[in-house]
Amino acid sequence: MREDVFLIIDDQKSIALFLKDQLEQLSPLPVLTCHSLAEAKAVLNTDINVVVCLSDLHLPDAPRGEAIDLLNSHHITTVVLTGSYSEEIRKEMFQKKVADYVIKDSPSSIRYALQTVITLYKNAQRTLWILTSGKSAYSNKLVGLLRIHRFQVKLFESPEELSTQLAKSQPDLILLEDVDNIRHSNIYEFINKVRERFSQNQLPMMACEPSDNIATAIKMMKYGVNDFFNTTFTAEELYVRIKQNIDHANAYNEIEYISQRDALTGAYNRGYFFKQGHVLFNQLKQMRKYFFVVMADIDHFKLVNDNHGHQKGDEAIIFMADALQTVFADFLVARFGGEEFCVLGEAKDAAKIEELCAQLRVMVEEESPKKVGIPFTVSQGLTFSGEDLEGAIARADKALYRSKENGRNRVSVEF
Repeated sequence: MREDVFLIIDDQKSIALFLKDQLEQLSPLPVLTCHSLAEAKAVLNTDINVVVCLSDLHLPDAPRGEAIDLLNSHHITTVVLTGSYSEEIRKEMFQKKVADYVIKDSPSSIRYALQTVITLYKNAQRTLWILTSGKSAYSNKLVGLLRIHRFQVKLFESPEELSTQLAKSQPDLILLEDVDNIRHSNIYEFINKVRERFSQNQLPMMACEPSDNIATAIKMMKYGVNDFFNTTFTAEELYVRIKQNIDHANAYNEIEYISQRDALTGAYNRGYFFKQGHVLFNQLKQMRKYFFVVMADIDHFKLVNDNHGHQKGDEAIIFMADALQTVFADFLVARFGGEEFCVLGEAKDAAKIEELCAQLRVMVEEESPKKVGIPFTVSQGLTFSGEDLEGAIARADKALYRSKENGRNRVSVEF
């Protein structure tokens, strides 16, 4: 398998080494440096895969930007970093389909170039979906520019087709283009349906409209589109606005993840359990479906900490969380605090739920010596009844204490 690397081409060795050092701090990917066109040719003839290149425009043996032509011939995504600037050169660079063109005139511009390299690398794992009539002259331009920035692009010519795919997977961003010419569709109804499932923070949407149709773009924003741009857009404008929208969504999702998850184990935390648990519990009750609640607690956990230290105690809790999320993978699992966990879900088959509890008990008893380095067990309380979520948890907790009183390492059921 070919090795992925970044490539830096700069005739000044000190600058190349500085850029290499900075890039290595931002990514674990290997970074190669070249100082001439000849060296670049030699590197590109080896069995490596240059994913993104940061290249100077003028080299001693390539004074007219021949390095860019070389990189283009190898289909390598390139960011040009140069000390010279003119509007003519800028236009020439984008005609050669470079990903970006950055002036090497300040620390901030160099930081921007390095961050752009990282963004371009990550873009290969990002998906953009375009809803278009298929007749617009701008669709091909959009797709071409997005692929220069390494995005995975998929085109849809009907809201129904996109909605069907959205039920299976989620893109990083949806672009709406030439929507007035999409036949037999209500674009506002489509936007509403998307927003019923995903907030503007979770899934950004952008619209591309001509100057004489700005009213449509503004109306779409009132229905839930995040941003719009004019069909006369430049490549830089497109890239900046897409990056801002994706970065905003990623930041929101990261904050949301942190707010929902236990920092030690990665399992859901107590607050998220009750927020989602109330919704799930009420849905099951309204649909007259059966539910179950399990309370699980590591036996003699204080002795684990006292005899083996808090590091081993943390490892035991992490192992317990992983075991619960493996056995109860289809249900809501949360760490309640300390060594205590809770599980909630639909009980289609009570005997199957009891079997899962028994499976967890055996897994912890048999695997803890190998995975954590010390043996320990788990006690569990299980219930299939309760007027509300809090009541069901109380009943499972009562069953848990009965397991503790009866010798631990067992499952007790409160009917």
